[in-house]
Amino acid sequence: MSSKSSKIKKNKHPTIAKNPLPKIKSLNMFWVFFKLGLTCFGGPTAHIGFFFNMFVEQKKWLTAKEYAEIVSLCQFLPGPTSSQVGMSIGLKCGGISQAFAAWLGFTLPSMIIMIAAGYGILIFDETSISSVLHMLKLFAAAIVLQAVISMAKSLTPDWTRRILSLFATFILVISPSAFMQLFILGAGVIAGIVLNHYNVANIEITEKGEENYTSTPFLKRIGLFSGALFLIILLGLPVLGFIHNSLIIEIVTTFFQSGALVFGGGHVVLPLLQSQLVPNGLISHADFIAGYGIVQAIPGPLFTFAAYLGVLLPTGWPEWISGIFCLIIIFLPAILLVLAIIPIWENIRGNSYIQSGLYGVNAVVVGLLLAALINPILILTIKSWIDIAIILILYMLLLFGKFPIWLMILAVILSAYLWSFI
Repeated sequence: MSSKSSKIKKNKHPTIAKNPLPKIKSLNMFWVFFKLGLTCFGGPTAHIGFFFNMFVEQKKWLTAKEYAEIVSLCQFLPGPTSSQVGMSIGLKCGGISQAFAAWLGFTLPSMIIMIAAGYGILIFDETSISSVLHMLKLFAAAIVLQAVISMAKSLTPDWTRRILSLFATFILVISPSAFMQLFILGAGVIAGIVLNHYNVANIEITEKGEENYTSTPFLKRIGLFSGALFLIILLGLPVLGFIHNSLIIEIVTTFFQSGALVFGGGHVVLPLLQSQLVPNGLISHADFIAGYGIVQAIPGPLFTFAAYLGVLLPTGWPEWISGIFCLIIIFLPAILLVLAIIPIWENIRGNSYIQSGLYGVNAVVVGLLLAALINPILILTIKSWIDIAIILILYMLLLFGKFPIWLMILAVILSAYLWSFI
């Protein structure tokens, strides 16, 4: 009897299989994200789709659940969501040097383009480039469609989570604001706790001994330092500007606050920068709008618009140094927040309430991505039934063709360029 009861007790709580995340060398991490920085068209939401295709579907560095956790966590943070997702992947698959390599690789291509644009050396033929950009938007829509369907299969396997996802989609299509995204994510956490906490509470969480990723004491100390530094800079810059009136301090304050206090990514930070830099005459309206159009058309994070603005700002430094400086300042809050939050998150994610919240928030992330696919991607991209057909063809090629993303992008660019002459 004792043996039998002991056997039952032993099997009562199933353990979670250990599946450690890969440890990627910094150079490899940089190269993977550099290629993404060259090919990720379509804005932050499309970037999340490209990342899913790369790190879940192709390289299998992460499971769909692990990836959704990263995305949902970064959605809660202010700053450029896709860049923070990339840095988080780097941090989890190696450490601080890999996180920096991921950020640098993803940012470098568009930074170079925007600095070049600031110097005024980019000259396009309007008809040809408009056709190419339209086709790239259609390709980005196909990428996001693939990500939505793949994530839905993994993260919404039952009707409870499907309903949560569809509810989030409905709300965000009607009101696609950054505030509403945060509200829906918070509602997803609450819904998960209400709907699933009883089930999670009756399952022993064994991740302390077998978790995929464990923050080292060094990373935890760095995290505390990063969080403190973020708050010191955020609160100290206005005080410093009040004490010492300086153009450089004003510029640093503008770009740091833009990166630290804006939810919703690049699409939100661009008009904010306009309100800070154009009325006081630091940037002309015509120059700002020209850069705004270029950054919307190129791959990579929209926050690299700061590099373009830095070239034009009267800092008194060489233009390219000024551009790089402004780029670093606007990304600095995102870097500090990732270093501060990810180690803490890995320590608390095994909590039963956190697990329950993830049950709901992962479903909501699918809804958020689906809503973004509908509005603005499809609404602003589709102009005819031919566009719908092209998106479906590209999706089928992604699903069954197994072609490299870079090869498909080259084919899309070439076909669009040739089409512009017909």
